[in-house]
Amino acid sequence: MRVVRLGRSSQPSDRCVISLGIGRKGHTESLARLEKSLQRTGFQGDLLVWKDKLPPNSPTQLESPMAFKTYCFLEAMKYGYRYVLWIDAPCIALRSIHPIFATIREKGYVMFVDPYAQSVGQWCGDDVLEHHAISREAALNMPEVPTSVIGLDTCSELGRKFLYEWHSMALDGVTFKGTHKSIQSADDHYAIAWNKNNCISSDPRVGGHRHDQTAAGLIAQRLGMVACSDGLRDVLCQQTPIDRGTMVLHHREFGEQIKPLNTIYREVFFQQPFVRAPLRFLRMMARRFRNLTLILTGIRKRLD
Repeated sequence: MRVVRLGRSSQPSDRCVISLGIGRKGHTESLARLEKSLQRTGFQGDLLVWKDKLPPNSPTQLESPMAFKTYCFLEAMKYGYRYVLWIDAPCIALRSIHPIFATIREKGYVMFVDPYAQSVGQWCGDDVLEHHAISREAALNMPEVPTSVIGLDTCSELGRKFLYEWHSMALDGVTFKGTHKSIQSADDHYAIAWNKNNCISSDPRVGGHRHDQTAAGLIAQRLGMVACSDGLRDVLCQQTPIDRGTMVLHHREFGEQIKPLNTIYREVFFQQPFVRAPLRFLRMMARRFRNLTLILTGIRKRLD
């Protein structure tokens, strides 16, 4: 684990951002980009990153996919941090994340609304629902909780309760895995994630299993935790475009090359508002003008 001091104070910080990126080059470079974005947006706290190996005692991705997140939270607690915010390595800070930590301090946690408006039931294996005695219909009414960005006050009752339940599910042998069966390979992992050949459910509404995210949704529903409606966006989601309230952008990339931070900032803060948005407006007005012209032409023909 590497600790990066980003705040100006010489006193130990009570808040930190945690993230992990191990394996391919794109993961480790994403961590560096995330760090740079936190510096650029003035984050006053520490950054804890794992880029060489998993936290102590953490299961592997085949043993319990994404279980390392709960272990990273526990490590941050062990080092004395109270306000802990997980941010996936492919994310970047667009604006100050101070309001996110203010929410953590006020509520004991922070979660964000799924930009795709999907449910736990769409991304949960049959074995998991049976294990927790939850029907598919009930799960379909539970909102999915994105865990690309999630924060906890590790000293609050609610924050600790969520973390310990999340950690327990990571080790119960089914919830994070999505199935009672063992995961033997990366192909098995991919098949579960996308329900290939109905390997985790024959229900056509099930798209796959989302490991830590599915577990977080189940716990949040039980504990009555309410997600924030703003602050997080996904670059691939067109339904909820980036706006002035967006503080963190999940910039998903799947190859070894990642987009530089300056390029993303230029696209978000210049090209989108001053080039693409006006062009969309002009195209819309041109379509309306053409439609109006056709209507007027039709009226003239009928009058003639």
